[in-house]
Amino acid sequence: MKLRTKAWLAATAAAGMVLGGVNPAAAAGTAGPTEHTDMGVTGGAVMEHLQKISDISTSHADEGFRSLGTPGYEEAVEYVESTLEATGAFDVERQAFEVEQQTFDTVEVSVDGQELEVTPASLTEGTTEPLTDLPVVLPVDDDYGDLAGGQLGCEAADYDESAEGALVLAVRGTCSFGEKTQAATDAGAAGVIIYNNDTDNPDEELNATLGERIENGAPTVTATYNVGNDLLTEVEEAAEGEVPTADFTLETEFVTSTTWNVIAETKAGDHDNVQMFGAHLDGVAEGPGVNDNGSGSAALLASAEALAEQPTEVDDAIRFGWWGAEEVGLVGSTEYVEGLSEAELGKIKAYMNFDMIGSDNFIVGTLDSDGSDVPIPDDVNVPEGSAELEKVFTDYFADIDQPNVGTDFSGRSDYQAFIDNGVPASGLFSGADGTKTAEEAEMFGGTVGEKHDTNYHQPTDTIDNVSQESLDIFAPAIGFAVHTLAYELVDEPTDPPTEPTTPPTDPTDPPTETPTETPDERALSIDPKTIEAPDFVGDKGVEVTATGCTADTTATMTVDPQNGKIEKFEQTAEVGEDSTARFGVRGLDDSKVESYIGAYEVAVDCEGGDPLTGSFEVVAADEGPGAGDGGGGDLPRTGNEALPLVLSAGALIVLGVVMTLGSRRRQKS
Repeated sequence: MKLRTKAWLAATAAAGMVLGGVNPAAAAGTAGPTEHTDMGVTGGAVMEHLQKISDISTSHADEGFRSLGTPGYEEAVEYVESTLEATGAFDVERQAFEVEQQTFDTVEVSVDGQELEVTPASLTEGTTEPLTDLPVVLPVDDDYGDLAGGQLGCEAADYDESAEGALVLAVRGTCSFGEKTQAATDAGAAGVIIYNNDTDNPDEELNATLGERIENGAPTVTATYNVGNDLLTEVEEAAEGEVPTADFTLETEFVTSTTWNVIAETKAGDHDNVQMFGAHLDGVAEGPGVNDNGSGSAALLASAEALAEQPTEVDDAIRFGWWGAEEVGLVGSTEYVEGLSEAELGKIKAYMNFDMIGSDNFIVGTLDSDGSDVPIPDDVNVPEGSAELEKVFTDYFADIDQPNVGTDFSGRSDYQAFIDNGVPASGLFSGADGTKTAEEAEMFGGTVGEKHDTNYHQPTDTIDNVSQESLDIFAPAIGFAVHTLAYELVDEPTDPPTEPTTPPTDPTDPPTETPTETPDERALSIDPKTIEAPDFVGDKGVEVTATGCTADTTATMTVDPQNGKIEKFEQTAEVGEDSTARFGVRGLDDSKVESYIGAYEVAVDCEGGDPLTGSFEVVAADEGPGAGDGGGGDLPRTGNEALPLVLSAGALIVLGVVMTLGSRRRQKS
C-alpha cells in the first residue's frame, strides 16, 4: 500500500517542526521516494521477533521472566542488539544505568482483626516494626459517594488533625499515587491505603507506583474498590470515639541493580534532525510480558529491518530506543532524556511510543494529543507538533478505512519524559486495563465489559494470547510512520522522456565567413588547495570552478574522498553563458570536524573536451600553509545557516557529515 504525503505534513516540514532541518542525501543522483509506504512491515514479521522475545522470557520463568535485573532481560537486550547489528544500517549503543530495585517480605494489614487484601505500592517505604492499634481515618470531605473532592487525598489540607499517627484511606484519581502518599506523610499519617476507583471492576487489583522514593514517607498499600469502599463504610458508620483500628506491617528492601536501554540510530540521515521511536523492553515478574511490551519492541525491530532495506538512504536520522525499567516507574526513558545535553535534546524533533499493540480484546488507539476524543489532564504538557504526529496515524487509518479512537494522552508511558522536555510525541496503543465499551466492540469486535488486555500483568500474558489481528493492523501503521518521518517525498516526473533525435541528412547552412569567438581555455580551478578542518566546516569552504565548458549544458563534479570516512559522491551544475561551471564543497557537522581531514580527488566532466581533474586537502588546524586564513573567502549564503549555500547562479554547495549533496530535494525556511 502506498500513500501520498498529506498537505499538513509538507507545511510542518516547512515550519521545521517535525521534519525540519537539513537532510543528508542518499546515494549521489538517486531520487528519494515519491510516496510514503508501510515498507512492507507486517504482523507476521512482528510475530517472528515476538516469538523470539517470548522464548527468552519463558526460558527464564523461574528468574522473573524479563523483569528488571533478571538474566531474561539481559538476553532480550542481546537479541535486540544482534538483530540491529545484522542489518549494518545502525550504530547501536547499550546505555547502562542503575535502578533501585525493591523486594517485599511480609505485607499485612488487618482492621479490627479482619485481614484485608492489599498490594504494596512500588517504591513505598516500609515499617521498621509492626504498627498496631492505628486508628483508621478518612480525609475531610462532605461527599464520599462521588469519589472526588477531599477524599482523593491529594493535599495535606485534605486531612485534619485525626490523621496524625493514623492509617488514612484515600481513593485513586486526579493526582499521582506519589502525591497522595506525600500529602498523607505531610499530614503525619503512619500509613496509607489507596483504593481503586474502578466501579465497573470492583474486585480489580490496583498496581501503583509512587514514581520515586519519598523520604520518611508513610508506608503505602493499595486495595480494590470493594475492599476500600467496605472500609470506608465501616469508618463512616462507626460510633463517635469508636473508630476502627488497624495493625500494619510492610517489610521491604531496596537493592541497586544495573540495567540497560538499547539505542540504535541510522548511520545515514541528518543527525541534527532526529526522529525517534521507542518501546519498553522489560516486563513484570508476574508473567512473560509478551504483549506488554514484547509486542511494541518486536514492532520496532521489524520496522528497523524494513528501513534498512529501503532503496534510498533516509533524509532525517531515525533513532530507535528500547527502554529498560519501565515497569518500575518509566526509569529507562527518563534516564535517557535527562542524560541528554540541551543541544542533543534539541536534535530530537519527534518521539513515537508503542506500548502494547497485540491486546486480545484490542482497540486501535492513537495517543490523543489534540484532546479531540479524550480530554488532556491539566498537568500534562502537550508540545507543539504532537497533534501533527497523531495525524500521521489518523490520516493513515482514514486512507485504509480502519476505525480508530483516541486514547489518554496522560504521560503514563515512556513518552512522558519527552513531552516534559518539549519534544512532540504521539504513538499507538491496543489497550491494557481499560474496559471495552459497546461502541468500541462495534468498531473492533471483542467482548464488552472485559479489559482490553485480559492478561495484563498476568502469567497468561503469553504468545498464545496475543492477537494476530491486532498485530496485522498496527504493524504496517508503525512502518508507515517510520517511513513518513524518515523521508521527504520528491515529485514524480511529469513529462514523458523525449524520443531520440535523428541527425539531419542534409548539411546545415554553409559556415559563416567570420570565425566565432575563441572558447575559453579548459581548466579546473580549486581554491584553496589546502584548507584547515575548522574552516572547512565553518563559514569558509572550497570553490571548484571549471572553465572551457560548452555553454548551457550540464557539468558533473565527482568528489572522491581518500580518508575512508566519507563516501564518494557527485553533483551537477549548469554551465553559464561564460562557459563556466561553479561548485562549492564544505562540511556541515562541526562536531565531527576531525572526520573531514584527508585528501579529496576532484573531477569535473563537461562538454567541450576531456574531464578536468584536480585535488584539495583538508588538514588539522595550524598544519596547512597560511594557517588561519583558510583561503577561498566566505561563501555567499541563501536563507539561514542550515540551508544550502550558493556561490552564484547555477552553483551548488555540498554539505553534511557525509558531504551531503548541494542540490536539495527541498528547500527549508
